Amino acid sequence: MGGGIHGVAVARDAALRGLYVLLAEAGDLASGTSSRTSKLVHGGIRYLENGQFSLVRESLRERAILLETAPRFVRPIPFLIPHYRGSGRSPFIVEVGIRLYATLARGGSAAARPLREHHHLTPDEAIAREPGLDPKDLLGASTYWDAQMEDARLCVAIATDAARAGADIRTYTRVTKLSNVDGTWRARLRDQIEESVSEATARVVVNAAGPWADEVRGMAAEPGPLPPAVRTTRGTHVVVPARGLRQAHLLSARRDGRVFFAVPWGEHALLGTTDVDDATAPERIAPPAEDIRYLLEETRHALPELVEGVRPVRAFAGLRSLLRGKGVVPWANPREHRILADGTLITLVGGKYTTHRSLAERVTDLVAERLEKRAGPCRTATTPVAPDRERSVEELRSTRRERFTAQPGLSVGEADVAFAVREEKARRLEDVLLRRTRLWLDARAIRAAAEPVARWMTAELEWSESRRQEEIRRVVEPLEDEERRIEEAMR
Repeated sequence: MGGGIHGVAVARDAALRGLYVLLAEAGDLASGTSSRTSKLVHGGIRYLENGQFSLVRESLRERAILLETAPRFVRPIPFLIPHYRGSGRSPFIVEVGIRLYATLARGGSAAARPLREHHHLTPDEAIAREPGLDPKDLLGASTYWDAQMEDARLCVAIATDAARAGADIRTYTRVTKLSNVDGTWRARLRDQIEESVSEATARVVVNAAGPWADEVRGMAAEPGPLPPAVRTTRGTHVVVPARGLRQAHLLSARRDGRVFFAVPWGEHALLGTTDVDDATAPERIAPPAEDIRYLLEETRHALPELVEGVRPVRAFAGLRSLLRGKGVVPWANPREHRILADGTLITLVGGKYTTHRSLAERVTDLVAERLEKRAGPCRTATTPVAPDRERSVEELRSTRRERFTAQPGLSVGEADVAFAVREEKARRLEDVLLRRTRLWLDARAIRAAAEPVARWMTAELEWSESRRQEEIRRVVEPLEDEERRIEEAMR
C-alpha cells in the first residue's frame, strides 16, 4: 500500500524476484511526499553532527548505485558551503566533516568516485565560483559533491519497471477496508476515478503509506489501536528565478542554525527546506506564509541577489514521515528507518529517499520469509532503471509530433504525454504536469501547458468536454491558493 518511493521500490524488487505484487495507491504515483522533496540524492552530510555514521555510509553507497543505474534521473552536482564571520558552523568543523564525508564515500561505482573531491576556497575564490555571494564578512568556502534527482520521475520510472516485471500497479485506488481472515488479508479497493469497487487477497501486506502509515496500521489492527510510530514534519520549498546561480549551496539559517539548500534547476532555483512539526492531514498540507518568508529571508543573508525583490514562482510543502524519536526539535529527529512487523503486516516508518532501494531489499527479504517462499536474489543494485524509456518516447514521436514550450527549458511533447498515459499510469492532467515533466518548476508554465496537455490526454483517454474542463480546474485552483500564500508572504 502506497505509491511513493518506498512502496514502488518494494514492488519492483519483489516483482523482479518472482513474487506476485499488487500495489494500491490512493492518488497518483509520488503524489505525496515523494514529489515534494529537496530533490537531492545525498549522503546527509549534516547527519554527521548527530553521529549517524552508519546512515551516512549506507546513503553514500546507495547514491553511488543510483548514479550508475538511474543516470537519467540522478546526476552529480557540486555544492558550496560559504563561511561567514560570526555565523554558521566553524570552517574547521565543516572541513573535518567534509573530509569524513569523502572518506565514508570510498568505494562504489566509477560514476561516484569523482564525488569524493572537495576543496577549501579563499574569499576571492569563493566569489569567483559564485558571484552572487554576499562578500561582507565572507571568510571563504568549502566545496564538495552530492547528487540531484528528478524525484517524482524516478519514482514513476521505478513503478513502471515494477509493472513490466509483473506487478499490478493501481493508482487512484484507495484501500477502504483491510482485515485478516484465517491468515489471509482481504482488502476492499475503491477506484476513485471510475468509482468502482473490487476486492483483493494477499498473504502479506506491506504498508508503505508514509505519513498515512499509522492510519493504515490502525485500519488493520485487531483488537485495538496501535501506538503511533510516525512523527510528521512539514518541509516547504519555494522556487525562484535562478538569476545566474551557478551551483548548489548548503546554507545555515541564522535564526535557528538549521541547514537548508539553494539548488539551481536551469533557469530556476529551488530553496528549501523547512522542518516543522505538523499534524495536518497529509492531503491538506500546504506551504504557510511564514515558511516562505523564512526561506527568502535566510537565503538573503548569503545570496542577496538571488532573492532581493523577487517573487517566488512556486511554493509547495510535503510531510516527512519520521520514526518517532527523542529529538526535541524536528531536525534533530533521527532519519533512520524502522520496519515494524505485526505478523504479516509489515510497516515502513521513516527512511530517506536516497536509501529506498536498500530498504526495499530488506523488506522484500522479510516478505519472502513471512511467505515461507524461496524468492530469487535481489537484483536492483545492478538493474538499470527505465533503460528503454527514451527510445520508446522517440518511437512515439513519429506519430505524436506536437510540442509545447512554455518557457526556455520547460516544454512537453505529445509523445511524452502518450507515453505517460500508456506506460506511466498517468490518469489525471496534474499527473503529467506536476510529476512527469519539469513544468512543476513554474506555475506560469503549468498554467500555459494545461490546455495542450489536456487536449492530448483527451485523445488518449477519450475524455468528455466536461471531464477535460474538470481536469483543468483541478490544476488551476490549487495554483490560485498557492499564489495567495505567496502573496501573503510578500506583504
